[in-house]
Amino acid sequence: MTNLFEHLGELLRDKIDPIDRHEEIWARYGKTISVMILDSSGFSRVSEQHGILHFLSRLVLMRELVTPVLESNNHLEFKFEADNLYAVFQHPDDAIRAALATHKVVDDSNLMLTDSEPFRVCIGIGYGRMLYSETLEGYFGEEMNLASKLGEDTANGGETLVTSSAYAAATAGLVSDFEPGNLEMAGLSALYYRHQFKTIASS
Repeated sequence: MTNLFEHLGELLRDKIDPIDRHEEIWARYGKTISVMILDSSGFSRVSEQHGILHFLSRLVLMRELVTPVLESNNHLEFKFEADNLYAVFQHPDDAIRAALATHKVVDDSNLMLTDSEPFRVCIGIGYGRMLYSETLEGYFGEEMNLASKLGEDTANGGETLVTSSAYAAATAGLVSDFEPGNLEMAGLSALYYRHQFKTIASS
């Protein structure tokens, strides 16, 4: 079967507007999944102050810490890109558990960004039906966009932000201490729910 982008290209070459094949495309390439987007805190600032190799060495250590967490929380697939992680799960419960465990394992490792600043990650989680291309492009849809904005642009170090769709589908007890917030960015307004990881020292 051709992947999503190949199929769209075929339609366009045949002078067919993909919008006219909306239902067919979603039936063929649509998947309901949960996505977890992770971004590291302080990439630009620390790279400028201490050099790119300093940051990349910490990034390698973070990847080694996070990979076993994903593998033990029913991930479907994941990939690292620079200081980002894109992971896919069947259900938001698995994504949320992986996110919370990720914050803990990074904190427990005492991985330091600088001599005085702990390494922290920021995480966004979405859930819903998305279009999937069996290439490096991955998944596309509103929940992917929201999860990316939450994880990469909104969350602070140690925070997990989940979309309202992921929150609604999650087991109530798992998100009982998540607090509501509102995303306002580039004309976009969306409700999300926030969890701040607390270290033992700060709790």
